[in-house]
Amino acid sequence: MTGGAMSDTFGGRRGRSSKGTTGDAMDLFQELATAPLETVAPGIKRFIFTLNHVMCVYYEIDPGVRVAEHAHPHEQMGFLIQGKCLWRIQGQERPLEAPALYRIPSLEPHELESVGDERVLVLDIFSPIREDFLTGEPPSYMR
Repeated sequence: MTGGAMSDTFGGRRGRSSKGTTGDAMDLFQELATAPLETVAPGIKRFIFTLNHVMCVYYEIDPGVRVAEHAHPHEQMGFLIQGKCLWRIQGQERPLEAPALYRIPSLEPHELESVGDERVLVLDIFSPIREDFLTGEPPSYMR
């Protein structure tokens, strides 16, 4: 693929890097083994990988960690890559064991608890992107 074709693929827009800064160049690939994870709360690390309208967030969550109930206007779906967790969505409590998928409608309160002895690995996908995640501050429900 030529440079012109790549520009056409992305509509000529400038992309966001994994850290959320806007620039002319965009990292198109990232191996998670070398991703610069940021600690956002005790027992929770993440890596943000985003375009202009969709965002992926890779999480590593230690056993026993709970992400408090919260809601946001963004649609969310995800892939539980490794581990076990307890999800609460739409008033339903559901244990999930990897590999598993989940989806959360806009404005729906939800929470997660890492259960078992293994670290939980999750890939969350948001649309539109979570601009609040690009500030460098963890959300209040993770503090």
